[in-house]
Amino acid sequence: MPSIMPEITNGIIIMSRVRLARNINGCPFRITDKSLAKNVVKTVNRALVKTDTFNLYYMENLTTLVKESMKERHLVSENLIKNVECGAVLINQDESLSIMINEEDVIREQCFMKGLRLEEAYKRLDVIDDELSKYLDIAFDKDLGYLTACPTNLGTGLRASVMMFLPALTESGKITQLVEEVERLGLTIRGVYGEGSKAEGYMYQISNEVTLGASEYEILNTVRNAVEEICLAERKEIEKIYLKKEITTMDRARKSYGILTNALLLEYNEFLEHIARVKIGAMLGMININEIDKIDDLIVNVRPASLCESYGKKLSSIDRDLVRAERVAHQLKKLKE
Repeated sequence: MPSIMPEITNGIIIMSRVRLARNINGCPFRITDKSLAKNVVKTVNRALVKTDTFNLYYMENLTTLVKESMKERHLVSENLIKNVECGAVLINQDESLSIMINEEDVIREQCFMKGLRLEEAYKRLDVIDDELSKYLDIAFDKDLGYLTACPTNLGTGLRASVMMFLPALTESGKITQLVEEVERLGLTIRGVYGEGSKAEGYMYQISNEVTLGASEYEILNTVRNAVEEICLAERKEIEKIYLKKEITTMDRARKSYGILTNALLLEYNEFLEHIARVKIGAMLGMININEIDKIDDLIVNVRPASLCESYGKKLSSIDRDLVRAERVAHQLKKLKE
């Protein structure tokens, strides 16, 4: 079995996300006046008509289930959800763009793209940012750059992050050393939902920590270069942990595939444990699944709130586990056809 394969890189890098924080001169960073908030939402909505087709959602009009589902897909944040009276979000058709309004900052522009595509994601947001600047007096200081609620966002207001699947570095215990190394570069490694969250299913976010004193493309290059180095480190550990113990790795992957395609009940944490093994097996050609990114989609789609929303109602824990087991089995069998 070859030591380095393109499929491994594809499996390691899940998604790129670029976010821009913006505020408006004369407005507080967090708007709590409902009338002012509605005017800002209408202006942002009007400004973006020519850039894409967006759906507008007000937090006060959404059920808890829908908001939690959006949060699971990173389309909204906990801060936005809490701003019930003033919070809103614009989301395009394929959910690659999310414009949060009246969050920690007045505007949080987000773009999501599969794979390592930071520059492409930033260019899409740059078009949106230019349109917003035509309609709004964006808060900017000639020395400090874009003014933001959190000092660490001052400057470009840009946060670039890449979601990565790092099972080998985690199991070898080298993830701790990696955290220390990237911090020296002004980057950070966090869990799936950012600061304070856990790295569920061996998934981590690598992002820039500081936005002041560097250009947008310098930040993007720093994150991209770090991600590429982490990919190389993960590959080496994959060879040591999984490829040198090929039979054991294959056995674990196929057993987990068997559980996931035959289970009657499937809790989310149990699912994460087994799907990680299946994904490792698929990355190494031990399980015949070519579209590895579909495994990543499945992980998102069977999260608790997203699963219930797609089903059409809130489910009890046992019903949720029943539906998850059914959908996981169906999707994995379909991917292997």
